[in-house]
Amino acid sequence: MRKCVGVLMVFTFLLTFGTTAKAVDVSASFTGAVNNDWSNAGNWTPGLPSGTGTATIGDSNTVNLDTSQSVGIVLLNSGVAGNATLNITNGSNLTLFKSGSTELLGVSRTAGGTGTVNHSAGTVTVGNGAGTGEVRLVNVAGATGTYNLSGSGILDTEVLSKGNSSRAGIWNATGGTLAVRNMIYRFGLQSAGYGFNQGDCTLELGALSTVAAISVGNGTNLTDYKVDAGGTMVFDIASASSFDTILQYGSVADTLGAALNIRLLGGYLPTQNSFFDVWTSSGKTGAGSGAFGSITSGWAAAWVDTDGNLTTDTLRLTYLIPEPTTIALFGLGLLALRRNKK
Repeated sequence: MRKCVGVLMVFTFLLTFGTTAKAVDVSASFTGAVNNDWSNAGNWTPGLPSGTGTATIGDSNTVNLDTSQSVGIVLLNSGVAGNATLNITNGSNLTLFKSGSTELLGVSRTAGGTGTVNHSAGTVTVGNGAGTGEVRLVNVAGATGTYNLSGSGILDTEVLSKGNSSRAGIWNATGGTLAVRNMIYRFGLQSAGYGFNQGDCTLELGALSTVAAISVGNGTNLTDYKVDAGGTMVFDIASASSFDTILQYGSVADTLGAALNIRLLGGYLPTQNSFFDVWTSSGKTGAGSGAFGSITSGWAAAWVDTDGNLTTDTLRLTYLIPEPTTIALFGLGLLALRRNKK
């Protein structure tokens, strides 16, 4: 009898635990009734957003991500013309994942409104598994959306988009890491007023430490792109045919002064003088230039003309270090030469 009661108690516990542990989808709006902390349920109506729900921040509210959160979508300044601010500054993480949705982090979505994300610590992961999870700075004309990435902050997104074609979407990266898995869309050079300033940021292609191809702009949006001095580019190479690439729809590519880090994945070792064309202008009409300020030891990088039209259209990485077998044979040759001299 006692055994049966024990089994029943365990079953009841598991049933109760399973019920309470199940994620509930809650969409909520931030009111700031108590303070500015995300984790305080009293700041949200009807309660803390959760599951695949939508967290809406607006009406001149400022939200501090004080603990790590996972929710379907975050929308700033949606349906109001005031200011909305999301601060991610204390190392907490934010994960956005909702299948079937494109815009998972909308920074400014109402004409006359201003949305700002200040991201200096922690990781923001934006992806829905379909290659379209997007950080969109501006959704409509007349809105202003700004994303400030700095410090140790990491933004890992499938798409980074300025959104509306007006020039009110501003990307500032004075530090941190931007990991893009799919596309940088509708941006252009900061000097041309298109709101993209990579600054000292590190650009990862694909999710961290993976191989991926990204597009800068798209087929109808000519987007120039550069990495400022102080910025860093990271290219992963997994094999002779699998490596990070950028396809750029624009006429200017500039890497003057930037740092270049090249990582070999999975134990892959290129043969000496192997080259990898990692950054190409669409239609080979672009003009790439700029010497890197630093580069991973054993590699060389140069903008080259690949189609003979006298325009440097492609960034080529060349592996300079001889294969281990070549080094070994060279060493044996020196040893034999030394013995012969004796």
